[in-house]
Amino acid sequence: MIKYLATDLDGTLFYPRDRKNYLSKANLFFVQSFIDNGGKLILVSGRSVEFGERVVKKIGREATIIGYNGAVISDKGEILKRNPIPKEDLNAILAEVCSTYKMVGWMLFCDDGIYFKSPKNNRLSVLAMKVYNHSQKIYAENMYSKESEYENALKNKDVYKLMFMVGITQKKQREAQDFNRILRNAYESLECAWSNQVIEITEKGSSKGKSILEYCKLKNINKEEVAVVGDSGNDITMFKEFPNNSFCMQHGPASVHKYAKYTISKFEDLSRYLSKK
Repeated sequence: MIKYLATDLDGTLFYPRDRKNYLSKANLFFVQSFIDNGGKLILVSGRSVEFGERVVKKIGREATIIGYNGAVISDKGEILKRNPIPKEDLNAILAEVCSTYKMVGWMLFCDDGIYFKSPKNNRLSVLAMKVYNHSQKIYAENMYSKESEYENALKNKDVYKLMFMVGITQKKQREAQDFNRILRNAYESLECAWSNQVIEITEKGSSKGKSILEYCKLKNINKEEVAVVGDSGNDITMFKEFPNNSFCMQHGPASVHKYAKYTISKFEDLSRYLSKK
């Protein structure tokens, strides 16, 4: 019997998007009903814990939050895991990647928001990111783009996730996937995952799948009671750790589908499967 539902946010629980309420009415009704009937919801995303708390408030029910692709686990306000990238590793990968590869920009994910940096502090790139983040409305995270703010964060703040932006076109998605494979082989002390045109870096052991498994061990949960659902490359670790109850959204890449046992077109389709478990 499925008692725990671990779900990605963007492209999954937030599909389709509702720019006023985060979740569509159908998805909100489904997760509320799941919790009201004794289920436990786990929000697993590359986003911050603070953003996850906003979503929990909107759902109106308790939920565990696994943020930054697994670097932080928060349960009922209690931090069960906090795993920032060591400064030495962070500086090493930034120095090598930024001097070797052409990037649109990169971001540091910290407790208080995202710090954006573009190559040579390109003003057009900074402006484009500001406009894009503003256009996300309620989905926007706190973003800082001044060079002084970035440098201070790099030096003095815990960085839970580093994200490289390879590009914006569909062609860049394939490049990001290939680039991610190179980084994964080069930096064994880090976790590397790709999602669309970006690459996400976290400390070793801080992947979505490994952190859900870690949570299960902390709470003495049978992993066969957990279902996982996602849509992109950074969700593959969930599918690998929980293969028997893994669900991928139909609109996700074919290269991600193959790791999940089931494919669904709508998030609420989960009710059809979970009732049989």
